[in-house]
Parts: sequence; C-alpha cells; structure tokens
Amino acid sequence: SITVHLNVVYRNKTYGQLQTASLTNFKNSLSSMKLNEKSERKVTVKSKAVRKKLNRSSTALLATSSTTKKSHSTPTATEIIPQKPQKTFKPNDVEGCTVQCWAHTKSGVRCTAHVKTREGEPIPVPYCEVHMKSGDGALKVVHHPIAGKCLVARYDLPAKYRIIFWGKRGRCQPCDKEDRAISYFPPNKITGRNREKDGTTKANNYNGVLNPGDTGDVIQYAACPGPNERQNMRSTFQYFGKRNGNIGGLEFVTLEIIPKNTQLCHWYGSGWWKERGLKRINVGTTKYPAPLRAKKDAKVPRK
Repeated sequence: SITVHLNVVYRNKTYGQLQTASLTNFKNSLSSMKLNEKSERKVTVKSKAVRKKLNRSSTALLATSSTTKKSHSTPTATEIIPQKPQKTFKPNDVEGCTVQCWAHTKSGVRCTAHVKTREGEPIPVPYCEVHMKSGDGALKVVHHPIAGKCLVARYDLPAKYRIIFWGKRGRCQPCDKEDRAISYFPPNKITGRNREKDGTTKANNYNGVLNPGDTGDVIQYAACPGPNERQNMRSTFQYFGKRNGNIGGLEFVTLEIIPKNTQLCHWYGSGWWKERGLKRINVGTTKYPAPLRAKKDAKVPRK
C-alpha cells in the first residue's frame, strides 16, 4: 500500500492568512470552523430573540404607562358626572368658604375654578366668573326656526345634572314685553334653603324677579315642551343669593339622560301662555329633537 500525503492550501477565516495543512488536519479544522459558525449563529439567533423579548416588554410597559395616564387623566365629554348639591356656607365663615364651579368647558372637562361668596350670601351661584359670562360649556345655544334660539346638549348629559338659571334681581316687566325672567324667592340666610320644616316651599318671601338679560345665562333659552312633548329637566326650588342682593339663581336638574343635540325643555306653566296670548306648539325639530310624550298620535317633529 502506498500512503499519499496531500497538502491543502486554505485561507484562515479568523486571521485572513493563507495556511498549509494536511488533508486530515484541514478536514478537522474545517469541521471545527463549521461548529464555530453554528455556535455563532445560535448566539446571534438567541441575541435577536432576547432583543425581541426586550422590545415586547418595553412596548408593554409603555402601553401600561399610557393606559395608567389615561385612567388618571381628566374625564372626557362622555364621562360627565352629575355635580353634588351645593352646600350652605356657615354664617361665621362665609368669606373663607369656596365651592368648585359646576360648569364644564366646551371640551367636556369639569371647570377647576372655585367660587367665593359675592355678596355675603350663604349659597352663591356656583359658576366662576368665566362661566358666568359664557355659560356651561356642556350646553349650547343654537338657532331655532320658530323660537329664534333654543338650548341643546353639547354632549350626552347624565340624569341629575345640575344647571343654574341666574340673573340680575329686579322688578317684573309687563307681559307685553319680551322677558325671560323668573320669580325670586331668596334662600334662608342660615340654612340656605327655601323650604319650611315640613318640606313645603316658602311662598311668602317673594323678592322680585331674576332677569337674565345682558348676562351669560343660557337656561333662558330652554324651551317649554309642546302638546306632544314633555320636559326633561325641572326646577328644584333651590335658590342662590340673598334677599335684596344684586344677583340670584335657581337650580335646575335633568330628569333623564339627554342625548347630544337634544333640546333641554322645562314647563313654563299654563299661565305663562295665557298672559301673553300665545298658543303652545311643539318645539322639536329633526336636527334638535325634543322628548316626546308616550302617545300613539304624537306628531312628527317639525323640520
């Protein structure tokens, strides 16, 4: 037998140099290089997998943090929450008491301003100076084809949402003149309420009317429901201000959920129409509907 020794010239991948080796040594070194390449590939694959996991975990953390921020952020328009009833300021601490403004901004966020007593009253109108001029941003005044203007919900309003009709106290105007004033019965200077001990409303403390003219009040544009319609808000007979003061207010509360662009309506009283010689008609329109009575013969809202 003849033994043949073959030498192979190859380039070392590690150092980039030409080296000479026997065929057997070359095979051994070639197999070792392949093993090294496989191990390098495995390490590379593992490192890529680790990077993916890290990226996923960091993305999850970012998503969690953003969700946490959103949960602690200010409420959106669809999250409007009814306000709590106004508390009465104590007589000895009227000047130091404040209440958060009841109004919302036009973006649906509750106003953070606080209201102080204006005339030493036990229960002031709970609107800040900004919203006394502009009105509650959760509502908006729009054009009405017959009444001229009407009040609608800018966003979906919850039941028991509180709104204040307010104006300058003064004398009642004759019925032949256009006015949107309401009678004023100032609250008790100690209790801040306008009810007797048995719960009945006081009727012997009339103190003129509240005229919303030349003010930022928007409740003055709320319509009276027609024959086929019903009210979706009402007065609570909770008055604000003080006797013989300059301004006063009356609380209204929604009776149900009021969808966006629906009119806010309250009952004016039958005498209001008779005294002015007006006929009551339906006020709902296609664009700004009013709540209908549960009757089969209800008329289709006017366009």
